[in-house]
Amino acid sequence: MSFIESLTSTDWALLYISALIVGFAKTGITGIGILAVPLFAMVFPAEKSAGILLPVLCVADLVAVFYYRNHADWKQIWRLMPWVAVGLLSATLIYYFGRQEGSMMGDFIRTSMKPTMGIIVLLVQAFGLWRRNHKEVPKGKTSAGIAGVAAGFTSMLANAAGPIMAIYLLMMKLPKKTFIGTKAWFFLIINYVKIPLMIVGANSINQQTLMLNAKLIPAILLGSFLGVRLVNIIPEDKFRIMVQILVFASCLKLIFA
Repeated sequence: MSFIESLTSTDWALLYISALIVGFAKTGITGIGILAVPLFAMVFPAEKSAGILLPVLCVADLVAVFYYRNHADWKQIWRLMPWVAVGLLSATLIYYFGRQEGSMMGDFIRTSMKPTMGIIVLLVQAFGLWRRNHKEVPKGKTSAGIAGVAAGFTSMLANAAGPIMAIYLLMMKLPKKTFIGTKAWFFLIINYVKIPLMIVGANSINQQTLMLNAKLIPAILLGSFLGVRLVNIIPEDKFRIMVQILVFASCLKLIFA
């Protein structure tokens, strides 16, 4: 019996809810997407759930880019990419060595990874709130370096970079649709780069997991449609407040889940 056939109705309900949330977060209010991480981890082991969730994110990224393809600040994206590469490769090594029998890295991934991610994101959010009263947009390499490495690292280990990018882009004071479009293109690039890294590092993507991902596509599309409708009606200032609140809530979820 394949692992798909062994899933219960409760498992499928959690997976469909997760896919709906991912679609909604990619085209609507970012931050809420992090809730899909613990939901997937309720169905699959923590060290496998990130890889199984990744193709769901990739499909949602395509939909988000389709809607917001003309709304992106490419200067911000390319500014982050070298630092993101450092974070991705560092996390890939942790995954690879964590697979070795008796590895301390493996124990970290299973027991401490999610709380660590939550603490990292909270620190980034605190920095963003401190910067809120500064009218000038940070242009130095420090902000891009910290955000890029943290985003690559947390994205590879737990698909948890959404809140980090949300805080960074808020600091850049981007308009609502440019914010979503920049985030959409950014994650389209790094999530597709992560696929071979996840196969090699975590060994968590295969034909069976892709079959499961295909069954979740309708939920992704529905969530994406709902996200677009919400963004079109929510005012700019309320959008920023909702992002901050959902980022904070998602951090608490990671720390205390």
